[in-house]
Amino acid sequence: MKGPVALVTGSSRGLGRAIARELAAGGYTVVVHGGTDSPALRSALREVRRLAPASQAMVADLGDATAIRAMFAGLKRLDVLVNNAAMQNRSPFLDLEAEHFDRVLAVNLRAPFLCGQLAARLMRRRRAGKIINISSVHAIAPKRNFAHYSTSKGGLETLTRAMALELAADGIQVNSIVAGAFETEMTPAARQTRLLPAIPAGRIGQPVELARLVRFLSGRDCDYLTGASVIVDGGLTFGFCASRPDL
Repeated sequence: MKGPVALVTGSSRGLGRAIARELAAGGYTVVVHGGTDSPALRSALREVRRLAPASQAMVADLGDATAIRAMFAGLKRLDVLVNNAAMQNRSPFLDLEAEHFDRVLAVNLRAPFLCGQLAARLMRRRRAGKIINISSVHAIAPKRNFAHYSTSKGGLETLTRAMALELAADGIQVNSIVAGAFETEMTPAARQTRLLPAIPAGRIGQPVELARLVRFLSGRDCDYLTGASVIVDGGLTFGFCASRPDL
């Protein structure tokens, strides 16, 4: 792979796919990632290769530390890491099984830690790099019946600041994007309808809007920005705080 290289986890669909496409349009060779070698991953790679022909796809179960290390063993250079992959499943707190809690934390929090650590070791060779963690408004306003998901995103916010503190001397900037509701598979149409009254902007976000912010944070214009959390939610966080509807 020639030129700047970006790895986007969970980029076979949704926000990750939009981010991969935007970075490819910005001149990056992109590593698209999926948990399995799926038709969606292959489709995403074809899409990205139209913009960045040297782009590649990698498969790794982010709940498996050995698989993550094997994925990074195939990389010789990395300029941008976007920790986008996440999972969630609905469960009331009193019914939440420990193994489900552990699985969500492994994918949503431990994987960004491991990916960030391995990425930083590559980046510090060049004394430059960007790590962008995709968080959620539920790090701020917990989501009913999703204690494990909300906890993972709250931890990711703290991890972002801890990484920023320790990696700044190596020329690596670490920031997070606190994402609201976007038109993806993770926000079904029925939930979008319920959310609209709590969003001052009056609409659901489009994936490209978040992807453009990732591209900006990946650039040299953000060399002095680190440890920041950028909320992109159309005002949803304030809607939660003002009314706290059962969403």
